[in-house]
Amino acid sequence: MKLLKFLLPLLLVASCSAFSFKSLFNAESNEVADAAEAVDTVADAVEEVDEIQDEEEEYDEEDDAESLEDEEDDEEDEEEEEDAEEAALEEEEDEDEELKLDSLEDEEDNEEEEEEEEVETAALEAETEEEEEDDEEESLEDDEEEDDEEEEEEVETAALEAEAEEEEDDEEESLEDEEDDEEDEEEEEVETAALEAEAEEEEEEDDEESLEDDEEEDDEEE
Repeated sequence: MKLLKFLLPLLLVASCSAFSFKSLFNAESNEVADAAEAVDTVADAVEEVDEIQDEEEEYDEEDDAESLEDEEDDEEDEEEEEDAEEAALEEEEDEDEELKLDSLEDEEDNEEEEEEEEVETAALEAETEEEEEDDEEESLEDDEEEDDEEEEEEVETAALEAEAEEEEDDEEESLEDEEDDEEDEEEEEVETAALEAEAEEEEEEDDEESLEDDEEEDDEEE
Protein backbone atom coordinates (compact mmCIF):
# COMPACT_ATOMS: atom_id res chain seq x y z
CA MET A 1 0.00 0.00 0.00
CA LYS A 2 2.80 2.38 0.83
CA LEU A 3 4.59 1.51 -2.43
CA LEU A 4 1.43 2.26 -4.38
CA LYS A 5 1.17 5.62 -2.66
CA PHE A 6 4.69 6.39 -3.81
CA LEU A 7 4.22 4.95 -7.33
CA LEU A 8 0.95 6.68 -8.08
CA PRO A 9 2.41 10.21 -8.25
CA LEU A 10 5.34 8.92 -10.23
CA LEU A 11 2.97 7.35 -12.76
CA LEU A 12 1.08 10.60 -13.00
CA VAL A 13 4.28 12.55 -13.52
CA ALA A 14 5.48 10.01 -16.09
CA SER A 15 2.21 10.13 -17.96
CA CYS A 16 2.15 13.89 -17.92
CA SER A 17 5.77 14.10 -18.97
CA ALA A 18 5.19 11.56 -21.75
CA PHE A 19 2.22 13.53 -22.85
CA SER A 20 4.26 16.72 -22.92
CA PHE A 21 7.16 15.12 -24.78
CA LYS A 22 4.84 13.59 -27.34
CA SER A 23 3.11 16.93 -27.81
CA LEU A 24 6.45 18.47 -28.74
CA PHE A 25 7.43 15.89 -31.37
CA ASN A 26 4.14 14.52 -32.70
CA ALA A 27 1.41 16.16 -34.52
CA GLU A 28 -1.65 17.74 -33.04
CA SER A 29 -3.73 14.79 -34.18
CA ASN A 30 -1.94 12.51 -31.87
CA GLU A 31 -2.31 14.83 -28.90
CA VAL A 32 -5.91 13.89 -28.19
CA ALA A 33 -5.24 10.16 -28.56
CA ASP A 34 -2.21 10.36 -26.36
CA ALA A 35 -4.05 12.40 -23.80
CA ALA A 36 -6.92 9.89 -23.85
CA GLU A 37 -4.50 7.04 -23.55
CA ALA A 38 -2.73 8.81 -20.72
CA VAL A 39 -6.04 9.48 -19.02
CA ASP A 40 -7.05 5.85 -19.57
CA THR A 41 -3.76 4.60 -18.19
CA VAL A 42 -4.08 6.92 -15.25
CA ALA A 43 -7.68 5.90 -14.74
CA ASP A 44 -6.68 2.25 -15.00
CA ALA A 45 -3.86 2.83 -12.61
CA VAL A 46 -6.21 4.67 -10.25
CA GLU A 47 -8.76 1.86 -10.55
CA GLU A 48 -6.06 -0.66 -9.93
CA VAL A 49 -4.90 1.38 -6.98
CA ASP A 50 -8.48 1.67 -5.77
CA GLU A 51 -8.97 -2.05 -6.20
CA ILE A 52 -5.75 -2.70 -4.44
CA GLN A 53 -6.73 -0.28 -1.70
CA ASP A 54 -10.15 -1.92 -1.49
CA GLU A 55 -8.56 -5.35 -1.34
CA GLU A 56 -6.10 -4.10 1.23
CA GLU A 57 -8.91 -2.49 3.18
CA GLU A 58 -10.85 -5.76 2.95
CA TYR A 59 -7.77 -7.62 4.05
CA ASP A 60 -7.24 -5.04 6.74
CA GLU A 61 -10.88 -5.33 7.77
CA GLU A 62 -10.61 -9.10 7.71
CA ASP A 63 -7.36 -8.85 9.61
CA ASP A 64 -9.00 -6.38 11.99
CA ALA A 65 -12.01 -8.69 12.32
CA GLU A 66 -9.74 -11.66 12.83
CA SER A 67 -7.62 -9.66 15.24
CA LEU A 68 -10.79 -8.54 16.99
CA GLU A 69 -12.02 -12.10 17.03
CA ASP A 70 -8.60 -13.19 18.24
CA GLU A 71 -8.64 -10.43 20.82
CA GLU A 72 -12.18 -11.39 21.82
CA ASP A 73 -11.11 -15.02 21.94
CA ASP A 74 -8.05 -14.00 23.94
CA GLU A 75 -10.22 -11.87 26.18
CA GLU A 76 -12.68 -14.73 26.50
CA ASP A 77 -9.79 -17.09 27.22
CA GLU A 78 -8.37 -14.59 29.68
CA GLU A 79 -11.81 -14.16 31.23
CA GLU A 80 -12.23 -17.92 31.32
CA GLU A 81 -8.77 -18.25 32.83
CA GLU A 82 -9.58 -15.46 35.29
CA ASP A 83 -12.92 -17.12 36.05
CA ALA A 84 -11.14 -20.45 36.44
CA GLU A 85 -8.51 -18.82 38.65
CA GLU A 86 -11.22 -17.04 40.63
CA ALA A 87 -13.15 -20.31 40.89
CA ALA A 88 -9.94 -22.07 41.93
CA LEU A 89 -9.23 -19.30 44.44
CA GLU A 90 -12.80 -19.48 45.67
CA GLU A 91 -12.49 -23.25 45.93
CA GLU A 92 -9.19 -22.84 47.75
CA GLU A 93 -10.76 -20.21 50.01
CA ASP A 94 -13.75 -22.49 50.54
CA GLU A 95 -11.41 -25.39 51.26
CA ASP A 96 -9.38 -23.16 53.58
CA GLU A 97 -12.58 -22.02 55.29
CA GLU A 98 -13.76 -25.62 55.51
CA LEU A 99 -10.39 -26.63 56.91
CA LYS A 100 -10.53 -23.72 59.34
CA LEU A 101 -14.08 -24.66 60.29
CA ASP A 102 -13.04 -28.29 60.64
CA SER A 103 -10.05 -27.27 62.74
CA LEU A 104 -12.26 -24.98 64.83
CA GLU A 105 -14.80 -27.78 65.23
CA ASP A 106 -11.99 -30.16 66.14
CA GLU A 107 -10.65 -27.64 68.63
CA GLU A 108 -14.15 -27.14 70.05
CA ASP A 109 -14.62 -30.91 70.21
CA ASN A 110 -11.24 -31.25 71.90
CA GLU A 111 -12.11 -28.45 74.31
CA GLU A 112 -15.48 -30.07 75.03
CA GLU A 113 -13.76 -33.44 75.53
CA GLU A 114 -11.20 -31.79 77.82
CA GLU A 115 -13.98 -30.05 79.73
CA GLU A 116 -15.88 -33.34 79.99
CA GLU A 117 -12.70 -35.08 81.14
CA GLU A 118 -12.11 -32.30 83.67
CA VAL A 119 -15.70 -32.59 84.87
CA GLU A 120 -15.35 -36.37 85.07
CA THR A 121 -12.04 -36.09 86.91
CA ALA A 122 -13.55 -33.51 89.25
CA ALA A 123 -16.54 -35.79 89.81
CA LEU A 124 -14.25 -38.75 90.40
CA GLU A 125 -12.12 -36.69 92.78
CA ALA A 126 -15.26 -35.54 94.57
CA GLU A 127 -16.49 -39.13 94.73
CA THR A 128 -13.12 -40.31 96.01
CA GLU A 129 -13.08 -37.51 98.56
CA GLU A 130 -16.62 -38.37 99.61
CA GLU A 131 -15.70 -42.04 99.79
CA GLU A 132 -12.60 -41.19 101.82
CA GLU A 133 -14.68 -38.97 104.09
CA ASP A 134 -17.28 -41.72 104.39
CA ASP A 135 -14.54 -44.24 105.09
CA GLU A 136 -13.03 -41.92 107.67
CA GLU A 137 -16.42 -41.35 109.24
CA GLU A 138 -17.11 -45.07 109.19
CA SER A 139 -13.68 -45.76 110.67
CA LEU A 140 -14.31 -43.10 113.31
CA GLU A 141 -17.73 -44.56 113.99
CA ASP A 142 -16.19 -48.01 114.11
CA ASP A 143 -13.51 -46.72 116.47
CA GLU A 144 -16.16 -45.03 118.58
CA GLU A 145 -18.25 -48.17 118.55
CA GLU A 146 -15.19 -50.22 119.46
CA ASP A 147 -14.39 -47.72 122.21
CA ASP A 148 -18.00 -47.88 123.40
CA GLU A 149 -17.92 -51.65 123.22
CA GLU A 150 -14.62 -51.70 125.10
CA GLU A 151 -16.05 -49.30 127.68
CA GLU A 152 -19.16 -51.43 127.92
CA GLU A 153 -17.01 -54.53 128.22
CA GLU A 154 -14.91 -52.78 130.84
CA VAL A 155 -18.07 -51.71 132.64
CA GLU A 156 -19.46 -55.21 132.33
CA THR A 157 -16.18 -56.72 133.50
CA ALA A 158 -16.07 -54.20 136.33
CA ALA A 159 -19.68 -55.05 137.17
CA LEU A 160 -18.88 -58.74 136.95
CA GLU A 161 -15.80 -58.22 139.06
CA ALA A 162 -17.87 -56.20 141.51
CA GLU A 163 -20.51 -58.93 141.51
CA ALA A 164 -17.81 -61.51 141.94
CA GLU A 165 -16.31 -59.51 144.76
CA GLU A 166 -19.77 -59.09 146.29
CA GLU A 167 -20.36 -62.79 145.89
CA GLU A 168 -16.97 -63.47 147.43
CA ASP A 169 -17.81 -61.04 150.22
CA ASP A 170 -21.19 -62.69 150.61
CA GLU A 171 -19.53 -66.10 150.62
CA GLU A 172 -16.99 -64.88 153.14
CA GLU A 173 -19.76 -63.37 155.23
CA SER A 174 -21.76 -66.55 154.91
CA LEU A 175 -18.68 -68.54 155.86
CA GLU A 176 -18.09 -66.23 158.77
CA ASP A 177 -21.73 -66.52 159.72
CA GLU A 178 -21.48 -70.27 159.43
CA GLU A 179 -18.32 -70.21 161.51
CA ASP A 180 -20.05 -67.96 164.00
CA ASP A 181 -23.04 -70.26 163.99
CA GLU A 182 -20.77 -73.24 164.46
CA GLU A 183 -18.96 -71.44 167.24
CA ASP A 184 -22.29 -70.51 168.80
CA GLU A 185 -23.47 -74.08 168.42
CA GLU A 186 -20.24 -75.33 169.93
CA GLU A 187 -20.58 -72.84 172.74
CA GLU A 188 -24.19 -73.88 173.22
CA GLU A 189 -23.14 -77.49 173.14
CA VAL A 190 -20.41 -76.76 175.67
CA GLU A 191 -22.87 -74.84 177.78
CA THR A 192 -25.44 -77.56 177.47
CA ALA A 193 -22.80 -80.11 178.22
CA ALA A 194 -21.74 -78.05 181.21
CA LEU A 195 -25.32 -77.66 182.29
CA GLU A 196 -25.92 -81.34 181.82
CA ALA A 197 -22.76 -82.06 183.80
CA GLU A 198 -23.90 -79.71 186.49
CA ALA A 199 -27.31 -81.23 186.42
CA GLU A 200 -25.80 -84.67 186.60
CA GLU A 201 -23.59 -83.54 189.42
CA GLU A 202 -26.55 -82.02 191.17
CA GLU A 203 -28.55 -85.16 190.58
CA GLU A 204 -25.63 -87.22 191.84
CA GLU A 205 -25.35 -84.93 194.79
CA ASP A 206 -29.07 -85.15 195.31
CA ASP A 207 -28.85 -88.90 194.95
CA GLU A 208 -26.00 -89.00 197.40
CA GLU A 209 -27.86 -86.72 199.76
CA SER A 210 -30.95 -88.78 199.36
CA LEU A 211 -28.92 -91.91 199.98
CA GLU A 212 -27.34 -90.31 202.99
CA ASP A 213 -30.74 -89.25 204.21
CA ASP A 214 -32.04 -92.71 203.66
CA GLU A 215 -29.09 -94.11 205.48
CA GLU A 216 -29.64 -91.65 208.29
CA GLU A 217 -33.27 -92.53 208.39
CA ASP A 218 -32.36 -96.18 208.40
CA ASP A 219 -29.88 -95.53 211.14
CA GLU A 220 -32.45 -93.60 213.08
CA GLU A 221 -34.96 -96.35 212.64
CA GLU A 222 -32.50 -98.83 213.78
